[in-house]
Amino acid sequence: MEKNNKIKLIFGLGNPGIKFENTPHNFGRDLIHYYFGEKIIDLPYSSLSKFKNLYLGIPKVYMNENGKALKEIIEKLKINTDKVLIVHDEADLDFLKVKISFNKGASMHKGVESIYNVCGKDIWRFRIGIQYLKTRVKAEKIILKKLPKRLILKWNKFKEKFAYVIEELSLKPIEKLNLPKDFYK
Repeated sequence: MEKNNKIKLIFGLGNPGIKFENTPHNFGRDLIHYYFGEKIIDLPYSSLSKFKNLYLGIPKVYMNENGKALKEIIEKLKINTDKVLIVHDEADLDFLKVKISFNKGASMHKGVESIYNVCGKDIWRFRIGIQYLKTRVKAEKIILKKLPKRLILKWNKFKEKFAYVIEELSLKPIEKLNLPKDFYK
């Protein structure tokens, strides 16, 4: 990985279909889809759009196949994986806390595992915390459940604030992106 990486693609992990919207496991896909423009390129496994000077991508396949959706976009755009930021839910973080990492373990996340298996690990990750209950629970107990209304309001504010991240990434390398963990609170 070279220093001063300019991100060229932000890819949101998730599942297609309305029944998965506003579930923690779809945070990545829902967030990126929120910024899709009117010009959309449909590929067999993914959809692609542009916001500012960054490409945005979402899968049209289920989470455990997100790797082939991302690979399809990477090949179309002819970019290296270290120019990609994947956005996904993270069961080890409190609700809407964020963490950015590079080339780390998948933490048993099926979408991340799929991407690592198909595209390799040299990839940036924007992890969004999903733990919203008072006591920590296993991911499988909350990832596919719809958020309560009070949390959907917070989630919608989070989506609006993400424009700042896109703006910053369109201007500077990801290493220069400095967000406090509670930026979205």
